[in-house]
Amino acid sequence: MKTYLFYDLETTGLHPAFDQVLTFAGIRTDTRLREIDRTGITIRLRKDIVPSPHAFVTHCLPLDALSGGVCEYEAARKLHALFNTPDTISIGYNSLGFDDEFLRFLFYRNLLDPYSHQYANGCSRADILPVAALFKNFCNQVLTWPCGEDGRPSLKLELIARENRFDTPGRAHEAMADVEALLALARVFSDRSDIWAYALGFFDKHTDLSRTAAISDTCRIGNQSFPTALMVASVFGGQANYMAPVLHIGGSIPYGNQHLWIRLDRPGSARIDPDTGQYDWAPIRKKPADQWLVLPCLDRFRQRLFPESRDIANAVIHTFQSDPALFFATVKTHLSYAYPEIPDIDPDAALYQDGFFSPAEKKDIARFHAARPYFGTRPDKCLAVLETLQSARIKTLGARIMARNFNAPVPPELADHMQRLVTENGGVKGYRSDEKYPLALARNHADQLQTDAGRLDARQQAVLAQVRAYLYTLGREPDEENLTGKPDGET
Repeated sequence: MKTYLFYDLETTGLHPAFDQVLTFAGIRTDTRLREIDRTGITIRLRKDIVPSPHAFVTHCLPLDALSGGVCEYEAARKLHALFNTPDTISIGYNSLGFDDEFLRFLFYRNLLDPYSHQYANGCSRADILPVAALFKNFCNQVLTWPCGEDGRPSLKLELIARENRFDTPGRAHEAMADVEALLALARVFSDRSDIWAYALGFFDKHTDLSRTAAISDTCRIGNQSFPTALMVASVFGGQANYMAPVLHIGGSIPYGNQHLWIRLDRPGSARIDPDTGQYDWAPIRKKPADQWLVLPCLDRFRQRLFPESRDIANAVIHTFQSDPALFFATVKTHLSYAYPEIPDIDPDAALYQDGFFSPAEKKDIARFHAARPYFGTRPDKCLAVLETLQSARIKTLGARIMARNFNAPVPPELADHMQRLVTENGGVKGYRSDEKYPLALARNHADQLQTDAGRLDARQQAVLAQVRAYLYTLGREPDEENLTGKPDGET
């Protein structure tokens, strides 16, 4: 039986590879959105995480409440089982743009399959945020749609819940309260069963691919025709009605699951980069069943575009048509683009670069997890198992699991990782050539927030004081205490 798992996460920051999930809330329903059960998990803060003060004054999780949570490894196992329950459709709000990537890296660094919840055993994903954008454009009478403080339309869940008086007993950015608001919103949308079913079709891989394949080639450039479409996405903003005209330029050559689209309602799409001599594009890299919803250019859909967007799109296409050679050269560059290899990438962030676990690595992973009964009581026995494994990647991640969760000695490479976090420049490299949030920057942000504390309410000020004090206790040598923050042997 298909079930929906509506869920929300609160985290230590915004980096999916390096930040940590702190709380999870989920409500499982049947396909008629009737509640079956609910799950809440609190996760202990790891000692190798520098928490973002901005994140904590947003979700207001007290640090002392986190100390009673489970360790990350056990939480990851519980969540992996929850999301991989056969025939589960996991649904969040901006989950495909945020939460799901956090889960992917959480599973990866804890040696669990990071992708199986997306496709295996009848499981799949959906995201209500782009669905909300779709309803706002084409069935806006179902809700009272809010505006933000700037007076512009907003799709923030907390504002929608407040404007429509959803009965959620908790506060905004409290995980279970956000899930209750999400479920209430889904129930409103599902009352329009025709549009609801059409919207959910975008998150079925085969349906999404067939819809995209059916879009006509309507734009002639040089001797070739290209499909044009309308794309719905929250990132386009209320000022664009969350919708933009787009041009499909083809499939990525290095990455077979990516198709590239060019947004046409930006004058910059026809601008030439002086360094490359080609168009200055930032293509939308769409994958099947992701958060980018593609509609055909039907008149009833095009009417929702602002006239200015249509005019700019026509002008951009005319520019492309006036110099086909330049257009095709730019297309070739982007279709051939491969993400650069990062030689000093941190193991936590290497999911995309190192790829899927191989069959041999899966055997090593199975041996590691088989030692789980001894993790809390005999970490030495588990470390001995690690030494027998063949994969360097699995050894590294396994040693980190033991140090972070079960009081095993901190391996030298993780000690170096931690030391770089507390130095002035940081330098723990991520998958976008970015870096893990360093202590100096976190303290600076905490001090800035403290200076401007008058803008915070009492709860935010209390949480900020806790986080700021915690940040100023960090920086000791990593071998001075175990990473779990628990007495030896306690899990």
